[in-house]
Amino acid sequence: MSIAQRIIATSGLPGAGKSTIAEGLSQKLQTPVFSVDPIEAAMWVSGLAPTETGIAAYRVAEALAAENLRLGHSVIIDAVNPVDAARAMWRNLSDTHRVPLTFIEVICSDATLHRQRIDARVRNIDGMPEVTWEQVLERKAEFEDWTDDRLLLDTATETPDVLIDRALSHIRT
Repeated sequence: MSIAQRIIATSGLPGAGKSTIAEGLSQKLQTPVFSVDPIEAAMWVSGLAPTETGIAAYRVAEALAAENLRLGHSVIIDAVNPVDAARAMWRNLSDTHRVPLTFIEVICSDATLHRQRIDARVRNIDGMPEVTWEQVLERKAEFEDWTDDRLLLDTATETPDVLIDRALSHIRT
């Protein structure tokens, strides 16, 4: 299943389900996913301090995405994207490569379910400890209001397959 070249950028709190959506889209569209978490973890394993890697991991994802866009491929970005400065990176990349950008915000509207996911989550990303519920709440407080159009998907109300299909329909329109 192919689409016209584009950038698909997910956004959402840890444990909301954005990686599940990004990976499902990747499989359906045969499009690479550039996920900030494993990039950042690789930086930590390489000796960089966590205080030095936040923006740098986004920049690495941006560089990988730019190279794939140059080659004519679509890309999927899997990142929290909590602030407009992060989202602006994908807008600028879209403008530079003259490809459409689709933002997908993934939420879990049920706080109890969201916390259960965080408490049970095991991602096995080498060098990256699992996120705590307290850290999720800290990230939530950092989220800036959206100014971009976006598709909002709630993983508390529908299954990943239904949400992935909805995202595919949105991307095609």
